[in-house]
Amino acid sequence: MSNEVEQQQPAPEAELDELATLKARADLMGIRYNPKISVEKLKLKIEGKLSDIEEVKPVPMATLTKKDELSEAEFDAEQATLRRSNAGKLVRVRVTCMNPNKKDWDGEIISVGSAKIGTFKKFVKFNADDGWHIPFIIYEYLKEKKCSVFYTVNDERGQKIRKARLVNEFSLEVLPALTDAELKDLAIKQAMEAGNAA
Repeated sequence: MSNEVEQQQPAPEAELDELATLKARADLMGIRYNPKISVEKLKLKIEGKLSDIEEVKPVPMATLTKKDELSEAEFDAEQATLRRSNAGKLVRVRVTCMNPNKKDWDGEIISVGSAKIGTFKKFVKFNADDGWHIPFIIYEYLKEKKCSVFYTVNDERGQKIRKARLVNEFSLEVLPALTDAELKDLAIKQAMEAGNAA
């Protein structure tokens, strides 16, 4: 009898707070989960997503050079080079376009940049089975890009009206980096395609 009473008692507040925090974090990371998921399972999902993205993270700026070892101009130049290098680091992703207006598109040319790092311009192929390599800065941009999706509802008078909601324009799946053998195969394949095109 006491076991049944213990099982029916709600989880401690600390565990509920932790679950709410983990759910909020999972929502921000775009992780799907069952509403009744346990704390342990949700932690595993978040850790799995983080390990997928871990290899994508750029090198922290502070680890390279101490400012007092260089003149200010040299330090600024090195930081600018590092920023550009980090922004251009390639990430292998599978991109799915969720925008209904672009459902027939094979891909899109994306251009992102700033005054400090310059401009990165790249054709991003949608639904590439083997993934597509894009610069890190474009990956970050695609994660944040939204589009309007329109739908029809009935108002209080029963008339149909159009409403819009913002949704993520792209669904991104980070894929593992290519192995050396896969890179060699890809180089041979590209060389053969270039030879056929000439």
